[in-house]
Order: sequence, then C-alpha cells, then structure tokens
Amino acid sequence: MISKKPVMKRIMSAAPLPEKYKATVTEGMNSSLHISYVVTFVANLMAFGGVKDNVQRFGLTVRQWRIIGLIGQMGPMTLSEITNTLHHEKSTLSRAARELEKRALLCRLTNRHHKSSPRLWFTRAGQDLYDEITPIFTEQAEKFTTILDAAEQQQLCDLLDKLKDHAENVRAFEGWDVS
Repeated sequence: MISKKPVMKRIMSAAPLPEKYKATVTEGMNSSLHISYVVTFVANLMAFGGVKDNVQRFGLTVRQWRIIGLIGQMGPMTLSEITNTLHHEKSTLSRAARELEKRALLCRLTNRHHKSSPRLWFTRAGQDLYDEITPIFTEQAEKFTTILDAAEQQQLCDLLDKLKDHAENVRAFEGWDVS
C-alpha cells in the first residue's frame, strides 16, 4: 500500500482593509502622482487601439497602430528609432512590427547608414490602411478634445510637450532605460 503525504495548503492572510475607501483613484494623491495616473488613464481612453470597434475593424493592436501612425507621421524609421520615440520595450515593438510585416503592411528598406538596421516603411496595403485609419483616428481624437476650447487645447499641448521632454531628460539622467 502506497502512503500519500497530506498536501499542505499554504494559508495566506489578507492585509488589513482600509478604514475608508476612496471615491476616486486619485483622491488624496499629491499632484505629481495625480498627473502620472491621469495622463496614463487618458492615454488609454483615447488610444485608437483601445476602442474595440477599431481593433475588430482593422485588426490592429495598440502597439501596431502606434507603429503605423508613427511611420505615417515621420516616414521610414528603424526599430531603434521607433523604440526611442514611443518609449516602449524594443522586444514588444519588434513583435508588433513582425506581425505587420507578416500581414504585408510593412516592409524593410535598406539603411545606407546602418546595414544591419533596416528602416521600416509601408507596403501599398500598409499605406492604404494608414490612409483609411487616419481620418477616423483624427475624428475620434477631436471628439475626445471638444471639451477644451482652442486656447486650452494649445495650452495642454504645450504642457504635455514640456512634461514629455522633462520626463525624457529625467529618465536619461537617472539611467532608466525603457528598452
């Protein structure tokens, strides 16, 4: 007869519950934390790939759309340039770019300056998709920002650019590499 050892279950105890629950995620946060949370939330809410209809209609993930949108705005780019601009992990963006290549939306162009680092650019199908998505994306972005008048929109653009530039400088100074 084979004896079975009793299975020991590890019992975990929960941390104490807070005495008071917060009405919002940012309640009681200092302004730096509030800004960090809200910028992330708003970016997720406004992301083209964050709208399920867009994902189903075009079959693009958020990262794939960001690559397509960036290349459409900036022209051919290497994966390193895309990574440095979007501040995402290179491995994640590399997978997204490979998928776009498999779908024949992106192709590799020879890079005269760095032979082992090709530039990514649209195929005809990729250009057509970008041309189809851009007006829809623009319309959605405008719907999200109609709450702000033109002066407020410009002020927010200026503040976000200032914050982005400073965040990049802090990351570089601290050695906090995203890739």
